[in-house]
Amino acid sequence: MMLNRKTHILRYVLLFAFSIFFVVPFGYAIYTSLLSKADIGHLVLPSQWTFENYRDIFETSDILIWYKNSIIVTFGILIGNLFVNTTAAYSLARINFRGRGVVFFLVIGMMMVPYQVMIIPIFSMIVDMKWLNSYQGLIIPFLFQGFLVFLMRQFFLTVPKELEEAAEVDGLSKIGIFYRIMLPLSKGAIGTQIIFSFTGTWNSFVWPVTLVNDSRWYVMTVGLNTLKNRYFEWPNLTMTGVVLLTLPIIIVFLMFQRHMVQGIATTGLKG
Repeated sequence: MMLNRKTHILRYVLLFAFSIFFVVPFGYAIYTSLLSKADIGHLVLPSQWTFENYRDIFETSDILIWYKNSIIVTFGILIGNLFVNTTAAYSLARINFRGRGVVFFLVIGMMMVPYQVMIIPIFSMIVDMKWLNSYQGLIIPFLFQGFLVFLMRQFFLTVPKELEEAAEVDGLSKIGIFYRIMLPLSKGAIGTQIIFSFTGTWNSFVWPVTLVNDSRWYVMTVGLNTLKNRYFEWPNLTMTGVVLLTLPIIIVFLMFQRHMVQGIATTGLKG
């Protein structure tokens, strides 16, 4: 009993220690974003903090346009991922068709290919289709995510087949089983997929900076990079942008963290 208690205490101590590495940098960003230009590099009391940087960043940059572009691109990819990845995963897990093993092998293979290798082919296709500086160019190539297909497939494999068999006896088709049985049971896995898809897309920099060369189509990550270059001597403005970039991720994580834990806990490695 005493050993178990010590193990739990040690676990929480280690988790707290590791969390410091993530909390401190974000805390520093918030603190710096509240400093005036004269206080940069100094330790000041909360009474001297100011929100002028937040006003200035909205007045001196196109951050509202960047926010709009990020929201459209992120939710476009997120909705596409939820539909494409989930239906593909259900097909690979529950529908027997010729070549299913080959398709699943290709999905696994895509997970092993570094995304840097795909930059040039995707860029060439985007140019050929005249999709540079467009929402479709930023969204459509990324509607399919191999890892998320694998994640959802593994979850669907854990659902007892007896549920499907009973539904088929009641007259439900495969589509009906998918929408009326599988989806309600997969809230945890879907919540996990939302977090991975949202954070990965919202934080993406390499793809947007490669596929966009017009400032009117910048997303937040690309826009903040230009802001950093423009105001490199004023880190308070840069950190203000970092805080504004991070807040949506924190909100989404807090909304779906319970589903993420449940999804990871219930997603097995059944083959």
